Amino acid sequence: MRLFILAAVAASAVALPAAAQSGYKPQVTASVGYTRFADGSQDWDGHSAAARVAARFHRYFGVEAEGNIGLGSSDIGGVDLKMNHTVAAFAVAYWPLSENFDLTARVGYGSTEFEASSGGVTVSDSFSGAALGIGGQYFFDESNGVRMDVTRHEYEELDGGFDAVSFAYIRRF
Repeated sequence: MRLFILAAVAASAVALPAAAQSGYKPQVTASVGYTRFADGSQDWDGHSAAARVAARFHRYFGVEAEGNIGLGSSDIGGVDLKMNHTVAAFAVAYWPLSENFDLTARVGYGSTEFEASSGGVTVSDSFSGAALGIGGQYFFDESNGVRMDVTRHEYEELDGGFDAVSFAYIRRF
């Protein structure tokens, strides 16, 4: 029995460093880009500058935070409607198709602030709820790539929410 235990300890001493070398190296990425928001109507069309930071802890799992700053506004029946900002946090699942290309799925929670102006009166309000999306990212080299995704923001207060389509440059550190 002692011989078996010694053999197991010796095998572990050799196997553990090898396993550590073959493990996944966590990654941090940052991205900047453009996002278009749409609620399904032809009246409102939101545009924003987007930034994201992601931490990928495992080959198949990570988290990310996202922020968008609204660009421009829409005139709907004499009311100027503007999206001020959107912030969200997500758990992300990755499906690596190659060394440089991943499909992604994400689920999280977000909040969006809108501002409406008419006749010199301005009102703003925030809405929050679940957000889920799918997309992909491709790296040209070790550090630089592009990302595209579609995310559904489900805000009950907004009769169901809205969709966001994003295109971004992504940098891996």
